[in-house]
Amino acid sequence: MTTPEHTLVGIHLAIAAGCHRWSGWPLVGLAALASNVPDLDGLPMLIDMQRFEQLHRVLFHNFLAIVLTSAMLACSEAYWGWINRLTRLLILKFATPESANGAPATVVGGQSPWILTLFFSTAFVAQTAHLPCDMVVSGGSGLSDWHVLPFWPFSDRGFVFALVPWGDIGPTLILMAGTIWMAKRRSGLSRIALITLSTLIVYLLVRGWMRGAITF
Repeated sequence: MTTPEHTLVGIHLAIAAGCHRWSGWPLVGLAALASNVPDLDGLPMLIDMQRFEQLHRVLFHNFLAIVLTSAMLACSEAYWGWINRLTRLLILKFATPESANGAPATVVGGQSPWILTLFFSTAFVAQTAHLPCDMVVSGGSGLSDWHVLPFWPFSDRGFVFALVPWGDIGPTLILMAGTIWMAKRRSGLSRIALITLSTLIVYLLVRGWMRGAITF
C-alpha cells in the first residue's frame, strides 16, 4: 500500500476503536501518523536506490522498530502534545464551524502511566497494521513480490501473501468511500469504520482468490 492507504487504515482503525469519542481527535491523528512510520526505511531512495532495495521493508518494518518508535511517539506526545496542537489547528482550519465545535478537539493529556500506555498502544497498533497491509499488496505487472521482515534483526525470514497487485485501486476506493461516508454522516462513525475495514478485508480475499493466491 502507499501512504494514503496506510494513513486511512490507521484512521479507520482508531475510529473503529472509538478513540474519537473517549479520547479526542488527536489520538486519531496519532494513529494516522504512526501508520506511516514503517515507511521511513524508504528514505534511502533519495540517496541511493541500491541501498533503498536493501533497507526498505526491513529497517522499520519489524517489531523491534515498531516498539521503539511507538515509545518515542508516546513520550513526545505526552510531554509536548505536538500532535494535539497540530490536530487542533487542522480542525480549526479545515472543518466547518459545526464540526469544529462538536468534535472533541483535545485528548486527555499528562504524563501518567495510563496516558503513556494509551499513546503507545495507539501507535503500536497503527504501525503493526502496516505490516500485513504491505504483505498482501505485492507483485503484479511484472513486479516481484517484496517480502516483509517483521522479526529483523533477529531473523531474516520474510513474509508475503500477495493477494492484490501493486497499484490496485480497489483498497483506495474502499477506504476513501468510507471516509466520505463518515464525513457525510458525522454519526455512527465507529460502525462505518468497521464496515469499511470489513469490506476491505473481503475485497482482499476475493481478489486473492481471483489471482489464485488463496482457495476457498
